[in-house]
Amino acid sequence: MSEKAPQANNSINLDVETILLTAEGRPFIKQINSVSRVLSMKHSEVKFRGEQLVKTGYVGDCKSVQLFKCPNGYFLFCNKAFSNNNWSIAGDTLKDVFAALTDTEIKTALKAVVSEEAT
Repeated sequence: MSEKAPQANNSINLDVETILLTAEGRPFIKQINSVSRVLSMKHSEVKFRGEQLVKTGYVGDCKSVQLFKCPNGYFLFCNKAFSNNNWSIAGDTLKDVFAALTDTEIKTALKAVVSEEAT
């Protein structure tokens, strides 16, 4: 895992699978803005500054879990497998993200691939 700050030209395109300008989409934008800068939004896709550190396959009831290093912290996105109830966590540090993560199966899977010093 890279502990360097994302480069100025590093950007992520993420489909959160919900319309961003709705009550369901606004929490994703708020969390991303707390650790990064939203560059653009269109329907369910958001572009923001950051670098993807981890993308899993199926873990628990998520078809993927993605962890991003952003200029001001970390953003974790869970893409639910059998519903549109995707969720995310933002934190200043990886410790903050892991502290807020309540799903032990996802936490265990991420800790297996993320540097132990960071958690």
